[in-house]
Amino acid sequence: MRGELLYRIYTVVKLYGGRANSRRIADVIGVSERTVQRYLKVLVNEGYVEPIRHGMKIFYRVIAPLTREKAEKIAAGELRRDAPVYELARDIQDTIKEFRLHADLIGAAKIHLMVPTHRRITHDIGVIVAPESEHFLVKLLENIHGLILEKARSAHADYRLMHPVLNVKVDIMVEGFKEHGRMVWKLSDILRKRGTLTLEHAIIAKLTRRSFEYRTDAYDVAVSLPHIDPSMFKQILKELNKENPIIASRIPRHLDIVEKYIKTEYVGEDVEILLRLLKRLRD
Repeated sequence: MRGELLYRIYTVVKLYGGRANSRRIADVIGVSERTVQRYLKVLVNEGYVEPIRHGMKIFYRVIAPLTREKAEKIAAGELRRDAPVYELARDIQDTIKEFRLHADLIGAAKIHLMVPTHRRITHDIGVIVAPESEHFLVKLLENIHGLILEKARSAHADYRLMHPVLNVKVDIMVEGFKEHGRMVWKLSDILRKRGTLTLEHAIIAKLTRRSFEYRTDAYDVAVSLPHIDPSMFKQILKELNKENPIIASRIPRHLDIVEKYIKTEYVGEDVEILLRLLKRLRD
């Protein structure tokens, strides 16, 4: 199965808005109707398209957003089922890559997609975006993913979008992290240079939070310890210290909370291993 053809069939179904049947799709794309029917069955089974019967005819309409990258994964049999919030986060990440935006996920969603053993379910998705990409990103999230832009901004986000069905909010922060409307950690230059943020950025962002939670933030850091590059962590922390020593100074006491979490919530050899990994970040 070809991912590009799967995505083209999905796109035609979307453009026709519930008025596309297999024959019409086959005529538009230039493949056999049997091929179209085979691909439509996959889209229906995966939950992206649904059939609508009108008399003796069956038409199709889109019921969920699909990116080109995700279509490739479906065709290759590589798609991994996940909690709805992380499925949405993965879709947003694919959209950012597809349109080459200077943006990336941050927070628990970023950690979850990079740490295979992360299991905590969140209800929000954080995104950092450079100013030149902010308006395009918001429109893509509205038009491709069906998110609804809230009128009121949150205390730390420049845009907040809500999923119309899932209890999930998407917070978009322009340039970097802000507290009380003031920039405290600028990340847009890194997005322009690297294209993405690292796991280490996400972990340090957690550790600099004014309110660091034991059950949520400490877990996110603890479960990530085997995947953190200590040298990368220390380099980013060094740069942050130059930019904003105040928020960087929160990290040691928050690492103490992570240590307490490990000693309380883990057992056996896991405790010793994680504490050694934690010590590497402190040294």
